[in-house]
Amino acid sequence: MKMKHFKNLFFSALVIFLAACDNDDDTVTTGDFDNTDVTALRDAAIDGTWRITQFIDDGRDETSDFDGFTFTFNADGSVVAENGTLSFTGSWFIKLDDSSLDDDDDSDELEFNVSFSLSNDFDELSEDWYVIEYSSNSIRLLDDDDDGEDDFLTLTRV
Repeated sequence: MKMKHFKNLFFSALVIFLAACDNDDDTVTTGDFDNTDVTALRDAAIDGTWRITQFIDDGRDETSDFDGFTFTFNADGSVVAENGTLSFTGSWFIKLDDSSLDDDDDSDELEFNVSFSLSNDFDELSEDWYVIEYSSNSIRLLDDDDDGEDDFLTLTRV
């Protein structure tokens, strides 16, 4: 009888623990994107500041090139990257791209375009990034590189 009581107590504690861990309600969206996603991702991007938590360029981890920088995506299409000393301004927009990364797939890709007109590390961010997944706190992007390894960029809300 004690073992049954222990099992019930254990499973009750486990359910309470799992419920407590899932209190941030940060829904991740992947897959078949549509115009609703364009609006949702745009709204998420302009709501707050972001930092780069992963930047893989041609197989090399270059995340540290952006340490200390925060990114603000403005509703007017400008993006500002700053670290307290330096400030760089670029542009950005989001759109649906009906030319799929996978020719066998009829779904639309969600494209996150970033452009910095600079001759430094920020010009490497100037790409037509494809959204892998997004939530209100994270945006994972891919640049499908035809002549090398794919690039990956992850932005996380500060």
